[in-house]
Amino acid sequence: MVDDHFAQQLKARRKNSSLTQQQLADKLNVSRKTISGWETGRNRPDIDILRQMAKIYHISLDQLVSDADKVDQNQNSGIIRFTRNSLVVMLAIIIAERVTQYSTRAGFLLADILIFWILGLRILASRKGIRRIHSLKSDLFLGAYIIFVIVAIVSAYVYVFNMGFGLQYGIGFSGYLGLLNLFLIFRHKFELK
Repeated sequence: MVDDHFAQQLKARRKNSSLTQQQLADKLNVSRKTISGWETGRNRPDIDILRQMAKIYHISLDQLVSDADKVDQNQNSGIIRFTRNSLVVMLAIIIAERVTQYSTRAGFLLADILIFWILGLRILASRKGIRRIHSLKSDLFLGAYIIFVIVAIVSAYVYVFNMGFGLQYGIGFSGYLGLLNLFLIFRHKFELK
């Protein structure tokens, strides 16, 4: 009986590592046809080849032969949950400060832009977003998050648009919370490698 799931998982791991079948074949000292056979389910690699593949992908042998989605989800669930919660807290702080504080029109506009920015990040960090782009590793998510943090911290620090102390404090706090979250994301990302 052919195990399509295992074959698809081998293919997904290879693609996630940005390797072609030929590149992987060269690293394993097998033919490209052999790799193709594994990825279509016609045959399976032996245990020594699986160990080499796990080393190439920088994962354990158990992760290679287990269900990739469940393993990745278990490894990332804590940091994903913290990221989602951080985004909700930042959103709540900026909305509360936007509604309750006095500021200039430009200060309110900045707060509105940051609110929509956080909403976009939260959508990317949602379950559907993670399934499509794996937000914690995607350049889109990380780039947008880094830009948000820079804008929030710099605008609060230079007191841009004379925004009022409460709004300045809320935006600054959100920026520093985002900075902490980014630090944890990058630390987690490099621990997995």
